[in-house]
Amino acid sequence: MFALVLLPSVKFTNMNIVLIVSLALAFIIICTIVFSLKKKNETIADLKSKLNNQMQAINERMQLADKYSKMLADVASKTYEAVIITDKDGNIEWVNSGFEQITGYNFLDVKGKKPGSILQGPETNKETVVRIREKLKQKQTFKEDILNYHKSGKTYWLSLSITPVLDFKGNIEKFIAIESDITEQKKQVERLENELKKSN
Repeated sequence: MFALVLLPSVKFTNMNIVLIVSLALAFIIICTIVFSLKKKNETIADLKSKLNNQMQAINERMQLADKYSKMLADVASKTYEAVIITDKDGNIEWVNSGFEQITGYNFLDVKGKKPGSILQGPETNKETVVRIREKLKQKQTFKEDILNYHKSGKTYWLSLSITPVLDFKGNIEKFIAIESDITEQKKQVERLENELKKSN
């Protein structure tokens, strides 16, 4: 129809009809391609927008995680309790200043060593040591009291709370131990027990 309007003087031979149909098809194909490209550009723009939004959300989460990590590191480094982080085999990777104050050992003294090999001694209860080893294998948080040795050789009592850190498959990656010095509490209990024995 367009061809009739645009080309009134053209005689419609078979060749002319084929040409007109070809031009019409070419026009339709071009329109389809242009429409498709426009739609693709909109789709790409949408994808870019969604990707930017996701990247922004990830960035915000990372900043928040970094903020909390710094806060936790600050708490761990300044607490009076001893904090020990070991690898999956129990070798020390990090200790805080509370550990240094309680044990007398600094980080370089203990790095890469097992806590028990440094801190336990002749009066450390062997059954307690076996219990701790068994509990470490169970991949669960547990608490235990143990007699340890200061760098100077004097004994002290600790209340341990040990938590395994697991990967997404449930394998142990690290252990985190928080240790409180309970020597004074133990001494008080011992004094009370002695007084009770004397009174009986």
